[in-house]
This record gives sequence, structure tokens and C-alpha cells, in this order.
Amino acid sequence: MSSEIVNWISITGSFLSLAGVIIAVWQIYKTRRVAEAAKDAALKTQEAISRNLLLSDVSTCAKNIEEIKYFTRNEKYESALIRLTDLVAQLRQLKETLENSNQPHQIEFKENLSQLAIMRGNFEKKLTRDSVKINVVQVNSQLSEISDELNSLIGKVKLAIKEDE
Repeated sequence: MSSEIVNWISITGSFLSLAGVIIAVWQIYKTRRVAEAAKDAALKTQEAISRNLLLSDVSTCAKNIEEIKYFTRNEKYESALIRLTDLVAQLRQLKETLENSNQPHQIEFKENLSQLAIMRGNFEKKLTRDSVKINVVQVNSQLSEISDELNSLIGKVKLAIKEDE
């Protein structure tokens, strides 16, 4: 083979190698963009799931409040106490969830949990002593205030979802 053919083969090989490197870098760039897009989509999905779970938890709390009010009005204090205990547990979990998230909220957890603890104590006393009186209007009023805060939270979370879209 002549040296001229070897030179052309070398030049062609160098050109093809350069083209291969350029294509490889371009593919790496595209792969990186796709990976970042997938990561962003996964984060958005995770946020949506978290918001939906939050809405579900808050709705369950509101439902429990309505059940407590019903049981209290109908003097079913043992059932009211069971639901009240469930509500306190759910509110404590909700408090931790909201404090560790970026979800909007203005719920006075400490005050609400204190009111519920007093209410729970009164229900406990009522179950052991008939002479204890439960002020149904006061109980339902306090529960309604907590329910209003929870329903306000539901509205704010739903508004935040619409703003994100």
C-alpha cells in the first residue's frame, strides 16, 4: 500500500473517531436531560401523593369530629370517647406531617389538642360517674372551631394544587 492511501485511511479514521466522540457527548447530554426530567416528574408525583394523603387525613379528622358531635348529642359518650381518641392521634400525626412539609396551614394544634384532652377527660369522668355533666353546646362549639380550621386547610391545599398546575 502506498503511503498516500495510509494517510487517507488515517485521516478518515481520525475524522470518524472525532465524529464518534461528538455523538457520544451528545448522547450523554440527551441522557442527562432525560434523567433530570424523570427525576422532576418523580418529585412532582411524590408531592401530589403527599398532598392527596394530607387531604385524606384532614377529611378523616373532619369526619371524626362530626361523629363525635353526633355521639355527644345522643349521649353515646363511650363512642364519642373512642372517636375523640382517634381524632387526637390523627391530629398529632397531621401536626408532624405539616411541620415537616411545605404545605400551607394555620392550625393551632397545641390549643386544639389541649381542648381535646380536657374533653377526653370529661368523657372519661362521665363514663365512670353519672353525676358528671357534659356541656353538649360547648363540646360541639369547640369541635366546630377545630373542624372549621381543618376545612380551611383543605381549601388552602386545593388552592395550592391549582396554582401548581
